[in-house]
Amino acid sequence: MLFACSGIPLPHGRTRESLTTFVTSAHLVRQFNENRNKDDKLRVAVRLPNNRTTDGFLGLYDKDIAIVTCYGFLGVCPIDLDLMATPSPGDSVQAAGRAFNSGSLMAMRGSLYEKRHLQNLDHLNTWGSDSQDISKAVLGGPLLGCDNKILGINLDICDPGDANLRCTFLSMDLLCKRLKHFQIINPKKLHFRGYTLPKHVSSVVPSGFMQTICRLKSCGYPIPPPLVLEFNGQLLNHFEECFGELLPWKGYPYHQTPRGSGERVWNHLPKEIVTDVSRCVVSLASFNGYVRSFACTGLLIKWHGSKAKHTVILTSASLVRGRCNEDSIDNSLTIEVFLPPNQRAGGTLEFYNLDYNIAIVSLKKNFSAIRPDDIFIESAQNSSKKVVAIGRDAKFGILMAASGEAKRGNRGCKLDCKNVQVSTCKIKKAGIGGPLINLNGSFVGMNFYDGSGVTPFLPRHKIVEVLSGVNSLPSECGYNHPIPVNVGGGTKNGIQKNRWPVPEPYWYHGSLDVNIRDHLGGKHIGRRLQ
Repeated sequence: MLFACSGIPLPHGRTRESLTTFVTSAHLVRQFNENRNKDDKLRVAVRLPNNRTTDGFLGLYDKDIAIVTCYGFLGVCPIDLDLMATPSPGDSVQAAGRAFNSGSLMAMRGSLYEKRHLQNLDHLNTWGSDSQDISKAVLGGPLLGCDNKILGINLDICDPGDANLRCTFLSMDLLCKRLKHFQIINPKKLHFRGYTLPKHVSSVVPSGFMQTICRLKSCGYPIPPPLVLEFNGQLLNHFEECFGELLPWKGYPYHQTPRGSGERVWNHLPKEIVTDVSRCVVSLASFNGYVRSFACTGLLIKWHGSKAKHTVILTSASLVRGRCNEDSIDNSLTIEVFLPPNQRAGGTLEFYNLDYNIAIVSLKKNFSAIRPDDIFIESAQNSSKKVVAIGRDAKFGILMAASGEAKRGNRGCKLDCKNVQVSTCKIKKAGIGGPLINLNGSFVGMNFYDGSGVTPFLPRHKIVEVLSGVNSLPSECGYNHPIPVNVGGGTKNGIQKNRWPVPEPYWYHGSLDVNIRDHLGGKHIGRRLQ
């Protein structure tokens, strides 16, 4: 055992899952973080009044308090947050705590000190023990007044320099405000979409998940809310989600292929079409330093009217949009391109049009054995409405294909671009920027993803119209920056007319969402600590 303190049970929350929550001193978090090592096997144990021990999960904390959660309703008596007393200097107090090893309830008598302006402790009150000694077991436990009402929660032992040890505590009114700020009581959100930590609040990385958190950060994903990792929550709308039928390349070295939808697509395409697709569809990712910003698919194309020395890729401008301002590109991003099995190269943004979400990227190092598509020459169109959406898996570069039918108009689409059409192909975010082809391999358009039941795509003729106004690649003409492609009527007063939102990744665990019926009910009142 590295450290032991006490905790105060809080009124039951409003999640669907049965949970028991305790508030304790942030001293527990400091000890937890200071004693972590590479094994990352630290755990928190909670000893209950019946002397039973159960696992606890450290979650939110700030400089004063921390939250520990246990699975199930444990039969403890939560405090009544509405019953509180006002501390006055000189009052007699009693600090309660529970010894972890023996499970015995212990108490210390003392007196309140007049509030002093101690360094970084201006918001806290202090008390001193009558025995001049303060046990760490009372930290996180309640401080009781002479009428047995709770004055606050004990936080830490301090030495003000006058030879008298004192214990700081957070008064009940401030504790209630903190718990509301933590969203522990009266939560404002019912789910984890768009979840962010409250201001000045942190979250403990659970034991055993340090590498997972590092990987999530490097992928640019949001850090999971408390308990989501421990309770096997899911990250939704991430770039690694596969779709359709997967087609690993020859010599695929991994034993297990990611799971697709199970539909059969590749066998319905001629073998030569499949070969062409495998040699002209690439995966792309943009990075801000070592953190990935976006991932999508691209199509190697023959550049028109120019003797371009570099291979050119057609993809979505979402790859390079600014995260804080979607009406601009982020010039600090670097681009990486992957064509399985082993061809990788950096990419250079050459042209972009944010109104139609088009980007042209050139390779800094040309690939071999490729078959770029000539989208500028209109090929014979198949009379069938059947189409196939192509993408590459963001992690391994596996080809993905989903079949469907092209529809007239854009009914069901969430994008507001009037030039967009839709297909019934079911894709995921990694398919953004990928080609939509018909069964004879002809390029129909470029796919997007908006989270609706259909797949929006920008038709070939509109892409050609946008790109027909530019010719030589900027990087081959001595320019060191990309050039925007302006289209008549595409913008007004410098503001993009069309919006291309991409569903943001978020964490989900249905049992940890707030129970809506409970949320609409009355106030939760706990029991007064006796």
